[in-house]
Amino acid sequence: MKTIDILDIAIHAINMDDAAKHIFHWIESNQQHYVCVRDIHGIVLSQTNDILKQIHAHSGLTVPDGMPLVRIGRWLGHGNMDRVYGPDLMHHLCKMSVKKGYTHCLYGGKSQYQAQTIQQKLKQQYKGIQITGAFCPPYDSFKSFDDHRFMRHIRDKQPNIIWIGVSTPKQEYIMMHLHRQSESNVLIGVGAAFDILSGVRNDAPQWIKTLCLQWLFRLLQEPSRLGPRYLKTIPTFFGLLIQDMIKRQKD
Repeated sequence: MKTIDILDIAIHAINMDDAAKHIFHWIESNQQHYVCVRDIHGIVLSQTNDILKQIHAHSGLTVPDGMPLVRIGRWLGHGNMDRVYGPDLMHHLCKMSVKKGYTHCLYGGKSQYQAQTIQQKLKQQYKGIQITGAFCPPYDSFKSFDDHRFMRHIRDKQPNIIWIGVSTPKQEYIMMHLHRQSESNVLIGVGAAFDILSGVRNDAPQWIKTLCLQWLFRLLQEPSRLGPRYLKTIPTFFGLLIQDMIKRQKD
């Protein structure tokens, strides 16, 4: 499977349909992998976080969540590369898994009520979907993951797909620990998808996504949280990218 190297993070040159095929193949062949759904924020964090960088290095898939990564991939010659946006991936796999009988578990959100709300909405939207449970993680230490209630559940139910909806790098730490401790086939970190699916946050209209202005839509919704992040992340990412391109040309 082809990848593009962006600041030492291997992003798979993939689209939604191909990502789904790989994930379902893992389930059918009883393999265990995790999926990093990656944007430029996570790539920038990885530059100063060796644990996060190693988590990406050992993922089954690291898919492009943001259009900047897709445009870089297409510029490098991967014309079929397309965005694998976390909420869309969740909807896509939930819909396709109904006929296959695959099971899901939800782990994330800001409260138990939010996690259960997502479970109810998915069951209403995808009739027959099998969701073994919905849990909100304890927000104390993610590097030393220890949630006995949740671990008992996944050992008993062994869901095929565990959806993890917290922020980066917390969700990647959780995936690292679950990959070592559970026998579930697929772990997928989808970040803000839990907020969007539960109605806590609005998703951008498709025309805004097409124009690559989703970052602005999100900024207008959460200026105090995202303003400082964007002011740091966007210039840092493109600055590091330019430095890397100059270095490669010299080499």
